[in-house]
Amino acid sequence: MQKPPRPTPRESTETMVRNISRELAEIEQAMDRFRGDRVAEPQLTGTWMAHLLISSKKLLHNLLIDTARRPRQITGPG
Repeated sequence: MQKPPRPTPRESTETMVRNISRELAEIEQAMDRFRGDRVAEPQLTGTWMAHLLISSKKLLHNLLIDTARRPRQITGPG
């Protein structure tokens, strides 16, 4: 039998925010270079919006994990 793959370590929320900011800055720089280009500008805008949607979903998931209450261990009587 094959063993199920191990989950990859979760990226910290702080690292995730830094990476998202860096990636968006790169997209914004490209948008500045191609502003007014009838083909490139809409494509870059779509890329930017898709990146924000995907990243915000992953970031929200990370934040929910970070802020979730940890289960308490139930102890028996006395």
